[in-house]
Amino acid sequence: MTAGPEHGDGGALGSVRELEEALEATSTAKTDAESQLREARAEAEAILADARASAASAAAERREAVLAAADADVAQIHRRGDERVGELRAKAREARESALDAALAYIVPVGDEPVA
Repeated sequence: MTAGPEHGDGGALGSVRELEEALEATSTAKTDAESQLREARAEAEAILADARASAASAAAERREAVLAAADADVAQIHRRGDERVGELRAKAREARESALDAALAYIVPVGDEPVA
């Protein structure tokens, strides 16, 4: 009833084969997992690159919007300045004409007044 050499060898050989198959399956699983990990990392890098490009594009759009608004503000400030300059020139012209009229009236009498 003891196991003969065939049974003992077959049992040990079978165990060794099972162990080899398990190691091969583990190796295959590890290789598959590493491959999937590489693919996932590559996909993550692509997503990150897209996100960076989108962020850079959004930043450029915001910068352009801010610059456009600043340009509009500058144009409005220039228009207001030009309007104010026109108003000041008109007032200066009126003041100059009034001063000239007063000076001429003082220097050159008008009407019946005798010249001194």
